[in-house]
Amino acid sequence: MFAQWIGQSAKAHHLNADRLSALAPYQCMSAAQLKTTLRQVGRIRVNEGLVRDELPRDRRVFLERGSLQLQTQTGFVLVLKADTPQARYPLPLKPAVVSLYAAEPCTLLTIPLSAEAPTAPTPSPVAPRLDLAEADALCQIEGNFRKQRCELPSLPDLAWKIGKAIDDPHNDNEDIARLIQLDPSLTARLMSIVNSPAFGSFRKISTINQATTRLGRQKVRSLVYSCLIKSIFKINSKVLTRRMEALWRRSAHVAALSFVLGRETPGVDPEQAMLAALIHDIGTVAVIGGLKHFPLLARREEVLDYVIASLRTEAGLLSLRQWGLRDEFADVIENAGNWQRFGTALPDNTDVVQISLLHASIGQPDQAALPRIDSVPAFHKLARGQLTPRHSLSILEAAEADVREVRSLLGAG
Repeated sequence: MFAQWIGQSAKAHHLNADRLSALAPYQCMSAAQLKTTLRQVGRIRVNEGLVRDELPRDRRVFLERGSLQLQTQTGFVLVLKADTPQARYPLPLKPAVVSLYAAEPCTLLTIPLSAEAPTAPTPSPVAPRLDLAEADALCQIEGNFRKQRCELPSLPDLAWKIGKAIDDPHNDNEDIARLIQLDPSLTARLMSIVNSPAFGSFRKISTINQATTRLGRQKVRSLVYSCLIKSIFKINSKVLTRRMEALWRRSAHVAALSFVLGRETPGVDPEQAMLAALIHDIGTVAVIGGLKHFPLLARREEVLDYVIASLRTEAGLLSLRQWGLRDEFADVIENAGNWQRFGTALPDNTDVVQISLLHASIGQPDQAALPRIDSVPAFHKLARGQLTPRHSLSILEAAEADVREVRSLLGAG
């Protein structure tokens, strides 16, 4: 057990409605809901040192006093201090963190998962008026996806083989390098990327084996997938080619922004953030691919938009499962457009992709329908919680050349 459980009454510890509503999950609660939730708050006192007990999984846990060091799977250590913007978000649990260290005696707030203000459901897309043939075609394509009788975009064979080899602990870096080198074009692109100024290479990398050793396997896997994934953004249809090409250009732009913002956010792997952005809308690729059998649904723009909006999340998750990447990227597929997602105190790929999507929309027709960038919870976690709208713009303006370079390296220059 923890050093000390300090009961479930917040009253004696001076937690009031204003302080509770400052925490991200409770900021939209009514006064009555806050009053009810205050009665369910508990506290845990943690002594200085390694926290060996697991945090309760049936409650959200927040740092109220003191400072904690959270070590992630990648070895990064996030220092979280009470009364900072990031402390407004719940502490992450395993496996997101592998260890928790109290740098000083700390007090943690615990609140039941059930104590949340009901969130407004994501509005369903508004169906356009359909004729009988369109309605029948829509019913068929929905059935194909929901019964998993659909053709899904296939991860390139070489990417799948390399990913499998990287995940196998019995393979050494030389084995992985030899597999990558089977494709001279991929080898050349990887070498261009790892030696590019955008990727901050200070010492020239001359071999794939050296790249794998210096960058680490997971970064190399993210880069391999990012280099090869463009091939799935293709369709043999004159009607749908324009939509697919626009989707690729936007995905590559968001990926480049995600890489740059990921570099500025401790705890985020910028290469993985870039890959997350490239596949955040992979469901649309799957839906467009399925429409080649139902060209009637692509005849009118409003019908095409409705079909994509209705099926993209489901199709994206099916694609990830087929690729073996569901555990890593499902949250990005499900929540990239969920602007009020608060996540945890540890910034992640979904946070980065959300802010990149909003930046990519500046000056675009869809900007008016999107929230202000500083109203999104993800915004307050990036760059150690020190971002302002002007600061985030200045980061991207300063890195404009890097954004262009990354887009070019991805094949969308």
